[in-house]
Amino acid sequence: MSIKEIDVVIIGAGLSGLSSALELNKQKIPFVVLEARNRAGGRIHSINLEGDVPIDLGAQWISPYHERVKKLVGDYGLRLVTTYRKGKTIYDIDGVIQESEGAWPKMSLIEKVDVWNFKKELNSLSNQIRCDQPWESKMARELDQKTLEEFLQKHTYTKLARSFCRLLLEEALCSKLYEVSTLDLLWCIKTAGSIDRLLTAEDFWIEEGAESLVKRVSESLDGKILYGSPVKTINYEDHQAIIYTDDQTLKAKKLILALPPNLVARIKFAPPLPANRAQLNERAGLPSVIKIIFVYNNPFWRERGLSGIAYSNQGPVKLTIDSSPPNSKKGVLTALITGDFAQQLTDWSSQKRKEEARKNLARFFGEEAIHTREIYEENWSAEEWTRGGYGTHFSPGVITQFGKTIFKPIGPLHWAGTETATEWRMYMEGAVQSGERAAKEVIEYLNGGIFSRILF
Repeated sequence: MSIKEIDVVIIGAGLSGLSSALELNKQKIPFVVLEARNRAGGRIHSINLEGDVPIDLGAQWISPYHERVKKLVGDYGLRLVTTYRKGKTIYDIDGVIQESEGAWPKMSLIEKVDVWNFKKELNSLSNQIRCDQPWESKMARELDQKTLEEFLQKHTYTKLARSFCRLLLEEALCSKLYEVSTLDLLWCIKTAGSIDRLLTAEDFWIEEGAESLVKRVSESLDGKILYGSPVKTINYEDHQAIIYTDDQTLKAKKLILALPPNLVARIKFAPPLPANRAQLNERAGLPSVIKIIFVYNNPFWRERGLSGIAYSNQGPVKLTIDSSPPNSKKGVLTALITGDFAQQLTDWSSQKRKEEARKNLARFFGEEAIHTREIYEENWSAEEWTRGGYGTHFSPGVITQFGKTIFKPIGPLHWAGTETATEWRMYMEGAVQSGERAAKEVIEYLNGGIFSRILF
């Protein structure tokens, strides 16, 4: 098999890989993107219903603070939609269902103060760590030894406040709190700016569907993405890498791996990756998540004065959000099943999962929720080139032992992906930022910069 030589190879055409590609394209640096799937986008995936109504089966929501993603949306001629929040939110906490006008369930003053103090403690501690080196922080080891469940138990005092905070965090992390290091969450909060900013992450979505952005970016790269090309082996030396797929071999001066760590672990490296980096990959499985989209003839919940948003710690559905398109009469409810429920339901048939989730929705929105027009599902845990979502969260001890390897280049190998972001880690914004960072490292080296000669 002949070897093709090129300056840079990017592995992965998700948003981080595409962002690296855009940066290299601006500098006219020759590159190619290798993508295992037959589409770009990674954890972003959309389909269109009849009437060209988009449905997001993967990453969807955007914060008003996601400046990079918002710029891309504008640059590629797309539009943002404000998430519908008019009306009451449903909270199903510890078996008690209530409707609330505010962002929190109905609470006593003592319970509200409990939540405020918990948020204050999270912000205070997150401000003491570094976005780029959280493992070097003064309290890093102590925080990394504690699970989030231990932290929650210590810093909340009332049952409802504790259950409410646990519900919000477990939905965001797709994990039980006893599985995740406290330092991991604080790192996410730090990269977002505050816990309140983190809670704005579902304020907007792309009217044409998130994958429309991916398609327009990939089309602008003029055929530089090779689909159906999973990388099997990488041989690397100090200043070059040879990349093997089933049907081609590429030699590159630099290689950007825009993949979550669990997929990096599936590639054979020669020589093997340093032990600390390999162990990080092995401890970085993605949590379980299933996304189910319910389509109705109309958004009937709005007529009842409901926002379509529901939080629950009782059944499989942790969260629902109104995703009804603004220029259609159809009603769309997006339901998220995460963590242990997603693990349990992954062995069920798709039809059985949908039925169970639909029953769950009927508890929130009444019998009308049973009468769906269509139901669509994506089980990200079963998706071959993802194996979960939304992003990797580390168990106690991993960040302080192995975290420093997550950014550091290894010879010609550079790392991207939202897990490596120092701004909005685990979100689309983080994916873009990480891709830009990795590309700038590579560009600096190829241009013979002082920074490159020192570090690499």
